Amino acid sequence: MRSLSTLLVLAALPAALAVKTHDFKTCAQAGFCRRGRALAERAAGSQAWNSPYSLEASTLALSPDQASFTAAVKSSIYPEVNFGLDVRIHDDGVVRVRMDEIGGIRKRYDEAASWALLEEPPISNSVQWTVAKDSARAKYGAKNEVEVVVNFAPLKVTLLRNGKEQVVLNGRGLLHMEHYRTKESVAKSKEGLPPPEEGLDTDDNQVVLAQTHPRTAWFEGEEEDGWWEETFNSFTDTKPRGPESLSLDIDFPNHGHVYGIPQHATRLSLPTTIGEDAYYSEPYRLYNADVFEYLADSTMSLYGSIPFMQAHSTESTVGIFNAIGSETWVDVGRPTPKKTTTHWISETGILDVFILPGPTPADVFAQYTRLTGTPALPAQWALGYHQCRWNYISSDDVRSVQKRFDEEDMPVDVFWLDIEYAEEHKYFMWDHKLFPDPVDMIKDVEAIERKMVVIVDPHLKRTNDYPVYKEATELDVLVKQKDGSTDYEGWCWSGSSAWVDFFNPKSWDWWKGLFKVDGPNDKWHWSESTVSTYIWNDMNEPAIFNGPEISMPRENIHYGGWEHRDLHNINGMLFHNLTSQAVKSRTDPPKRPFVLTRSFYAGSQRFGAMWTGDNLGTWEHMAVGVKMVLANNIAGFSFAGSDVGGFFGNPEPEMLVRWYAVGAFSPFFRAHAHIDTKRREPYLLDEPYKTIVRDILRLRYSMLPVWYTAFREASVTGLPVLRPHYVAVPQDEGGFAIDDQYFVGSSGILVKPVTRKSAKEETVYLPEDQVYYDYFTQHAYRGAAKGKNITVAADLHQIPLFVRGGSIVPTRERHRRSAPLMKRDPFTLRVALDKDGHARGELYLDDGETYSHEAGQFVWREFVAEKPAKKSKGVKISNKNLGAQKPAEAVDHVALATYDIANDFARSIADVRVEKIVVLGLPTKPSSVTTDGGKALQWSYTPGVAASDSKEGTASILVIKDPKLSITGDWNIEVQA
Repeated sequence: MRSLSTLLVLAALPAALAVKTHDFKTCAQAGFCRRGRALAERAAGSQAWNSPYSLEASTLALSPDQASFTAAVKSSIYPEVNFGLDVRIHDDGVVRVRMDEIGGIRKRYDEAASWALLEEPPISNSVQWTVAKDSARAKYGAKNEVEVVVNFAPLKVTLLRNGKEQVVLNGRGLLHMEHYRTKESVAKSKEGLPPPEEGLDTDDNQVVLAQTHPRTAWFEGEEEDGWWEETFNSFTDTKPRGPESLSLDIDFPNHGHVYGIPQHATRLSLPTTIGEDAYYSEPYRLYNADVFEYLADSTMSLYGSIPFMQAHSTESTVGIFNAIGSETWVDVGRPTPKKTTTHWISETGILDVFILPGPTPADVFAQYTRLTGTPALPAQWALGYHQCRWNYISSDDVRSVQKRFDEEDMPVDVFWLDIEYAEEHKYFMWDHKLFPDPVDMIKDVEAIERKMVVIVDPHLKRTNDYPVYKEATELDVLVKQKDGSTDYEGWCWSGSSAWVDFFNPKSWDWWKGLFKVDGPNDKWHWSESTVSTYIWNDMNEPAIFNGPEISMPRENIHYGGWEHRDLHNINGMLFHNLTSQAVKSRTDPPKRPFVLTRSFYAGSQRFGAMWTGDNLGTWEHMAVGVKMVLANNIAGFSFAGSDVGGFFGNPEPEMLVRWYAVGAFSPFFRAHAHIDTKRREPYLLDEPYKTIVRDILRLRYSMLPVWYTAFREASVTGLPVLRPHYVAVPQDEGGFAIDDQYFVGSSGILVKPVTRKSAKEETVYLPEDQVYYDYFTQHAYRGAAKGKNITVAADLHQIPLFVRGGSIVPTRERHRRSAPLMKRDPFTLRVALDKDGHARGELYLDDGETYSHEAGQFVWREFVAEKPAKKSKGVKISNKNLGAQKPAEAVDHVALATYDIANDFARSIADVRVEKIVVLGLPTKPSSVTTDGGKALQWSYTPGVAASDSKEGTASILVIKDPKLSITGDWNIEVQA
């Protein structure tokens, strides 16, 4: 949804003309960012630059039984100000570095980590610190290969692996925690200071600067730039607490690529913002904002902020999580192709940085998600196709759309309602003129095991005939103005609006109670709903039409007396979190919630899905949407997607078809459109476009077992559902910057969506010396040890889609109207042999909607293809029980001691069978195909290229017809040749 002014904007305008950049700050318009960049410029221009911060060795206190210490830190320019340092090494090797101002005139915001973290991480009790005169050191790892060094003067923290620097904090001396001060104290400190001598060269070095501008100016600059007040457009920020920003340089001396810090419309491997030939001139901004019609190539902030960055090289992967909730700007430099520098400038907060030592991408994902949580395992139906627009205008409209999907035999799982369902945009309250029978309408959708999603935005219409607003006022849980007592009033879709302060614990149970279908009679609750109605949280940055940067004034006050500026980037996550809890708690036992959010922060992956916001119907936005979804995946938030077709505009049929192919290979697959766009439901397309889109939808549904299995893995290991090349093949340097093709989980599926107009062919990169099979034609392509580009056909009806040799892909090929209707359908196994004649795959199944899997109610199978003997030309295909082999690794956050192979769910699908097995790449025609009991199976064989060959061409194909083997049982098939 967009601000009211955008309703007058032509949806077809190109992004470069439509985005209103003047509504949003640049670094030069943000005082603290100006100060941070100026500090970096002074440091870079001084050969004798040293950080003023040092650790006082005499104060260092080691924990007697844990790998942690505390110490006092002093600044040479403000010796009267006290800072405290806390360094910890966690059980898994993550290093946490915290620094805060001690005994200041007020407390700095220090709660960001508490909202992001699952729990307080356990500290190692085996790692030992060694303290010398000038440093403290700790070594750990299987071979003591990891070392953390804390240098005292100047203060610097370094993580090394095998003696090579991996991460360096304050190596360039840009650490600056602006301590709290008053105007009066600053004025008094300047009394009696002599003016600088005229003509003195202040650029020679740090000593001259110190002599010219006593104590502080060499470091902080000569001006009180934006310390006490700032004006942007018509808004004035009174800065009641004065300067309080935090600057920190975090460098990766041996890593040439950095990724992460979403959300930005840019490449996956982050381009530079500083240095010679910098790609951008602005730092990457992290400030959750309603940037409608955003640019397709920019460092502008968008709807969410995850301050998590990875650095990668052929030798190692490392990460940092900077737990800060305020506006943050990040400069990225690359002094050499093998070195990356970053500079983080935040408006408020303490220093709270987690250093993730890796050394592999998988290790970094595990370390990060142990901190902030893995993606929640979604309901299976949520992985189907979602149909949305602003707005389906009535109950009859919804029924009509569902009918047309069924008439055209197009699968769909979810229909969505935008803001016009609500009377005067009072969320929960139906407009009965348009939706006279909301519960009956929803049940009509549910009759085909489909679902409805309804929007609930965070702004509450300020009127006493709206029970939600009335109760929030009575509870006193609304965000306050800067005086701390008056409820804040802003303007949004509801007109004059208020916002619930979800940082206030009093709001939590109340909010959850609103979603009850059957609630207490003395409290308002959403009785005109069902327990299978799910929720869409939009506008939760928060978006406020008449606020600064279309958001909330930074001086507003939240629970605990914190200013909005302290926690702005966390705000949207709390709304998402509480709504997810509310949906989950509607039933007993609970069902898995589905809540879509636009705004997010580190940890949001625990609560549902996100989308990339209000994109444009352009080829550029289609292409960058792929990169943005990848960026969210490698930042822990896998359940991500972009609006198919673009929110704004009327895409031509070719573009719409290509966008459906993009959506079908995104974790979250939804089509959405602006109220002023033409209707573009897929059944409205002319031929051949309609048939192509139908085939794309059916392809998505056939591969739902692949997607669900990938989400199980993500929910346990933290590995992303979509995996860019640097994650899948970490040593292949040729793939480090690739962000237009990717793998789906561990399935071996490699896809390159076509995002170019009039494309007839595509170039696909194969990263290794392995065979890759075209998913549709079974053509075998050969990669190379150093990577190889191939050219493939990509007409409109074609998707460059491959199966990596060594994979077994389970699919369901029956066409159904929705995902739950497929739950008893048989499986097809596609066995793609690697060059050594082996393959492996997994399948995970449970009831798809409850939490019974946490009690062991699931099926987790491993399929293996291997040679029965070293020189054999045949293959043995097995179905094994992974749940029994690895019960402790089966379910997120539940370490099962044992697994009952005859659990209720497994018994309920015991008759679900494998109806076909397709083996690609056998070297010769089989002589027989039998089960391990000796039963002969029906099969057919088409000669072709073998996996072990060096040539390319259509692979040999063995089709085993309906072996009538249970998907849940252990079995073997012997292919003799």
